[in-house]
Amino acid sequence: MKNLSLLTVMHLLVDGVCGAVLAIYAIKESHLEPIIFYFGLYTIFAFGLQGPVGWLLDKDPTYNKKAIVASTLLLALGTIPQLTIGMQTILLGLGNCLFHVVGGSYVLRKYSTYSELGLFVSSGAIGLGLGLYGIISVWPLLALACLFTGLAVKNMQELTREDLTFSANVSDENSPNKLLGIVALLFGCIVLRGFGSGNVLESSFIMLLPCTFALGKLLGGFVCDKIGYKKTVLLILLIGFVGLKIQGLYGGLLFVLSSNMTMPLTLRLAHWCRIGAPGLMFGLAASCLVPGTIFKDLISLPPQLILVLQFLILVIAGFALLKKEYQYG
Repeated sequence: MKNLSLLTVMHLLVDGVCGAVLAIYAIKESHLEPIIFYFGLYTIFAFGLQGPVGWLLDKDPTYNKKAIVASTLLLALGTIPQLTIGMQTILLGLGNCLFHVVGGSYVLRKYSTYSELGLFVSSGAIGLGLGLYGIISVWPLLALACLFTGLAVKNMQELTREDLTFSANVSDENSPNKLLGIVALLFGCIVLRGFGSGNVLESSFIMLLPCTFALGKLLGGFVCDKIGYKKTVLLILLIGFVGLKIQGLYGGLLFVLSSNMTMPLTLRLAHWCRIGAPGLMFGLAASCLVPGTIFKDLISLPPQLILVLQFLILVIAGFALLKKEYQYG
């Protein structure tokens, strides 16, 4: 748990540094178009590249510690104010990408349940909010990131390709083509979440939305371990349905909460579809968030459609992979 705690705090700090630097630029920039461009560029480097980076790290997990150090160095370089915003964006994106893949693949390898995944992924939203809204400035976040990098490198165990966890509840009867189809469905669910979680809710509490993101991810993992996958999927549907019925601020928050509860579920099941490639699966899952970030103003999906499709995908994937739970749970 110590390593999980270190990685969770680092996730907050890494996203916080990136958000703080981008916020400094956005405040100074008088035109909206370049702000949108550089935020999109950052998203592509930070999330879009996680798949290939994860694939490379899967080949030799012993490079994970070096990758974490490299991640922090790239973040530190990205904070240099003398650099152009384009160069800062690329450096920050690469640093963020490296950390996410290392941290995500480590958690997937070391644990076989959902709570740890929910905890790790939840802190990033808090850090991004703290940085973007200027609640904490760049330098304290960067200093703490360097400190926790040292602690993580000191305490993290070396991983090998054989150091993998697997759930005894997962069926091994699925063919490679069937698993590929399940992965495609799960990634589709993540794409939908990207569009469903990007709504701007009017509130005087600027951290309300980031905290809702974080709570949803944390709650999804914790609840799934407590009551099982099937009941959690039903609960997600119920919370989302109530949110759509209530509407307004509280309804929107409930819908965002339900969408984010799916995150630890989709990550865990996607990994079980290819147990030997945690970095690749975590990275590709992260890449699926790019469309919702880049095209959220161009494509509008009805929340009712998002909720129903997410539910159906999670049911199909769970029935295919968790047959023991669906038969006896």
